[in-house]
Amino acid sequence: MSSKENYGQDDESFLIGEFSPDGKWCVTFEDNGETGYMYIHTVNKNGEQGEILDHLWIYNRILPPILTCKEVFILWKEDSLKAGLIVDSECWGIFDLKSQRKINAPRNANAIETLPMEVWERSLKDDEGEPMKELQL
Repeated sequence: MSSKENYGQDDESFLIGEFSPDGKWCVTFEDNGETGYMYIHTVNKNGEQGEILDHLWIYNRILPPILTCKEVFILWKEDSLKAGLIVDSECWGIFDLKSQRKINAPRNANAIETLPMEVWERSLKDDEGEPMKELQL
């Protein structure tokens, strides 16, 4: 799965994904026209996306829809311990495998605000976001 591929089956669905640099994980983002979620998957022995280990709610229906955004991709840190959903240069969600926490972007009224760059640069703190399901690193 590549970040440049859109696997939507109709005019409203959208799916992208990216494997971690070490090849152990795959993070996907899916918008089915109603909600947007990030998922973290195992990678099976054939190097393919495996089972879903955890998920992160990103939003309910947004206007304009995600398909109209210029850039939507998954970004991994080089150490394979953090993945973020990037939408038009804004970070909307993070899986932090090192701290075993996940966080979605804050809301201001009905608008999504970007997560600050400092959150991307460091591990999530115990009072940020929510715990991930336990992963074997």
